[in-house]
Formats: sequence, C-alpha cells, structure tokens
Amino acid sequence: RPTAEFGYAAAAAASTEFSLGTVGGGVGARAGVLKGGVGTASVRLDCGVTVGALVVLNAAGDVVDPATGLPWMAALIEEFGLVAPPAEQLAAYADHHREIGPLNTTIAVVATDAALSPAGCRRVAVAAHDGLARTISPCHTPLDGDTVFALATGAVTVEPDEKTPAAMSPETALVTRVGAAAADVLARAVMVGLLAAEPVAGIPTYRSMLPGAFAVKEV
Repeated sequence: RPTAEFGYAAAAAASTEFSLGTVGGGVGARAGVLKGGVGTASVRLDCGVTVGALVVLNAAGDVVDPATGLPWMAALIEEFGLVAPPAEQLAAYADHHREIGPLNTTIAVVATDAALSPAGCRRVAVAAHDGLARTISPCHTPLDGDTVFALATGAVTVEPDEKTPAAMSPETALVTRVGAAAADVLARAVMVGLLAAEPVAGIPTYRSMLPGAFAVKEV
C-alpha cells in the first residue's frame, strides 16, 4: 500500500506538465458504468485569488443524466460543445446502465493561493463536496468513500472591500468566496475527468458509448 514516501516522491516529480484521464489513480477509476479518470479545473477570482481542483473520478453514481445523455452540469463545460446524443445511443446507455454497481471512492484536492487558516481550509473542503453532489447522482452513498482535501499556500492576501459585510470577518468572507469557487471547479474537474478517460479492461468511456454528444452543432 502507498506510504508517506509515495507522497513525497509524487511531490518531487510534480511539474506543470501533466496528463488527464486514464493516468495514475485514474487508470482503475470508474464513473458508474463508464470509465472514470483524472480531471482538473481552475478559476481566478476578481480579488486575485486562484482556486483549482484535481480529482480522481471513481464514483458509484452516474455522472451522466440518462434522460439526456449529457453530464449533469454540462453547462459548466460549454467549451466542449456537447449536444444531446441520438436516441439509439441513449437506449444503449440505459441498457448498460443497469448491469453493474461497483464500490468506489472519489478523491479530490482543492487548492488556493489565498491566505487561509487551517479552519478556513476545512470549510473550503466541506464546500467543495457540493461540486461532487452536483455532478454525481447519487453521491456520498454507502458504496463511496468520497474525500476532499483542501490546502492554501497563503501567497495572496485579500484585504476587505465594500463587498465584505460589516458583521462578517475578513476570513469568513474570503472562505465563503473560495468555497463557492471550489465547488464550481471541482464540478468542472469531475466532468473533465469523465471526458478525458480512455478505455481500460473493456469499460466503456463516455466518448465511446455516447459519441453523438460530440457532434458538431449546426450554425
């Protein structure tokens, strides 16, 4: 089993060059009956703080709405240009959908360069779980061991502004904004992991089972 040394080795090997989908922990990951994988997303807030998420999507629940064939929160990933796949592909997905129910654990980390206390990081991690609940249904089931870690580098200090309520402490206001962003980027990261996955051991991917979702829209 992995030890602390694995973590140190991973940190030492980290760089700005990385792969998504069926890599690392994503190799054995599933998303319901589809292949899961590694996904990431980030956002820069108007206050200068960056919030990012990295997830290994390995969920028992569905990341795809069986009624539409689209990810539950597809509006968050408009850059992929997804469209509703044809009826025959939806029917094939529905038939496959009933076949298995694996045991899973989705693990994620959300990170920010904001200056947050340990208590603030904990609140951000709690808020980030909303990103899983928005994109996986059902989520947090007895079959899942979903865990989200949060960290803050403290590189950016945000001064209170007119948007900060007078009765709210500066950190509470910042944690609220970072937590909301963490939920959004984690939701996007989940869908990126789904779309980037490549097939392994006969497990179908979103792209292979619902290829019509990637049809070019007519102008």
